[in-house]
Amino acid sequence: MVIRKIAKPLIAVLILAAVLRFYHLGFNPPSPYWEEAALGYDAYSILKTGKDFHGHSWPLIAFESFGDYKPSLYFYATVPSVAIFGLNTFAVRFPSAFFGTLTVLLVYWLVKDRRVGLVVALLLAVSPWHLQLSRAGFEANLGLFFIVLGAWLLLKFKNFAFCALPFALSMYAYHANRILAPLLFLVLAATGRIKKFWRSSIVFLILILPILWQFNSPVVRQRFAETSAFATLEPIIKSNQLIAEDGGGTAARLIHHRFWQYSQIFLKNYFSHFNFNYLFLQGDTNPRHSIQTVGGLYLIQLPFLIYGFLLALKKRQPQDLVLLAWLLLAPIPAALTLATPHALRSLPLLIPLTILTAKGLIRFKKIFLIILIIEVSRYLYLYHQIYPYQWSAQWQYGYQEMIQYVSANQVKYDQVYITRNLGRPSIYYWFYTQTDPRLVQALNNSVPKDQGEYLEFGKIKFQDGNYLPNSLIVSTENGVFKIYEN
Repeated sequence: MVIRKIAKPLIAVLILAAVLRFYHLGFNPPSPYWEEAALGYDAYSILKTGKDFHGHSWPLIAFESFGDYKPSLYFYATVPSVAIFGLNTFAVRFPSAFFGTLTVLLVYWLVKDRRVGLVVALLLAVSPWHLQLSRAGFEANLGLFFIVLGAWLLLKFKNFAFCALPFALSMYAYHANRILAPLLFLVLAATGRIKKFWRSSIVFLILILPILWQFNSPVVRQRFAETSAFATLEPIIKSNQLIAEDGGGTAARLIHHRFWQYSQIFLKNYFSHFNFNYLFLQGDTNPRHSIQTVGGLYLIQLPFLIYGFLLALKKRQPQDLVLLAWLLLAPIPAALTLATPHALRSLPLLIPLTILTAKGLIRFKKIFLIILIIEVSRYLYLYHQIYPYQWSAQWQYGYQEMIQYVSANQVKYDQVYITRNLGRPSIYYWFYTQTDPRLVQALNNSVPKDQGEYLEFGKIKFQDGNYLPNSLIVSTENGVFKIYEN
């Protein structure tokens, strides 16, 4: 009887989730960010040739892209949507919106109490954090789906061999999950949720063996150098300075050891993800990850989140312990990197925060619902009416119109120059002109590059200055493209 009562509201919540994620998906955000363009063109290249645009056949671990070696799964998830909808912004964002909607269903199943599960699904359906990342081609959103799927299968069937695949896939979807997924596995094992632990571990290890095999590769080391908060030598320099000032003895070396300097960096980064401004007022300071005027959670969630957290501490049921452990583990991958708090790398944190809120408000649903509707309405207005205009530059708006003009007129000129001031023009040219990937692959070993980015393609040079006569020149002025002849 309870299931029948919940079925219709759950369907309504799922429809709401889908509408909020797919409405104007190809137009807001107002333009694909260059990483989205790269995802789409590489998916197009795989579809047409079985190779990425650099010419690598069916990359398993990561796509080279622009030298940042992105995890491979989102590229392959985009291939079917590109095949169906063509090479466009909607196709690139479709996997994120689709799996984002399915995650709303999964969190309903994840919670044992179906009434609480329905509230959790509703909160995630309208979550500004989850909506923001579901409406763009973010690999983290796909990774979250597989994390939640793996957790649900594990808690339901108590056999990690059965859910090893989604946990492993989460690690092929997003870098941060290569830390979080094994940690969640260990926690669930410690709570007795996994039968035949060692057999299950072997299955999991086999599935992630290709990732482990490349753990010490130049690609991984480069990624570490670019994103790790511990790649800097400053803590070592400071530690050595303090040791010298303190006499240089054994006690000084212990008290001022570099470990303490690095631990301060980690703890500062870790606790930044529980910052009030980050969670409830502004969100991630990167405008692509947040509209900047609403936090990752709604303000109305705060008292109920605190109450739900206290209830979980008080009851300490097995599911509560798993939830609290998830809450503590989720920020760890982000805390190890630069630019914190980081909405993408800490996205799994949203799940325990949402469930704890639902647990805390189950007795106050009517009051909460009225205020929630007001907050959601405000967020949606800001997102659809203000955000796409205020932050269009952050999404490289203007590339489509510029590329269309260049494509239509380049035959008139001996040379075309396109500035790199607004980022990655080569990928936008291929994306919007649907350039045959074979032409791009053929130049991979001969064309000049900057971190994997092509600096030339045919008569087009992606640079400023040294213009030849009879050239079409694309430069920028006040962040806007300016086209003229030389």
